[in-house]
Amino acid sequence: MAEGTTVLGKAMIVCSSRSVAWNLYQAIVKLRPEWQEVKECIEGETLTEKECKEIKPMPRIAMVITRDRDDDPNELYNLLGNDEYRKSLDKQFKEDKSNFKIVIVVDMQITGFDVPSLDNHVLLQTIADAHAHPNHFTCQPCISR
Repeated sequence: MAEGTTVLGKAMIVCSSRSVAWNLYQAIVKLRPEWQEVKECIEGETLTEKECKEIKPMPRIAMVITRDRDDDPNELYNLLGNDEYRKSLDKQFKEDKSNFKIVIVVDMQITGFDVPSLDNHVLLQTIADAHAHPNHFTCQPCISR
């Protein structure tokens, strides 16, 4: 896909550890700092009155990971927010017109809640969940043959 394409989907990135997720997030926002900007909806969209009540301003990219006051750097701790914020991210990610399009998770099932570390089974778990809910996912090939 060329730069500036208009694919309007959602992406979930499952990372193997908190440090990998944090490093990935930092790398992405370094390349695309505008994705941290909190907006009501994606550019070019207008919201109905009903949608204005349901869709809340969000950044384009966010991490949905429980936070740890003792181990997380302050910047990460503040970014992750509290339980209520994570629940709002879950709700907004399901809204088509929401600005929130990319979520980074660690050892989470597709349903969105933390699970104990699954070691080598994380990818298998994620694939199994994705296949269990085929109406929620659309796979597009990355490379044309």
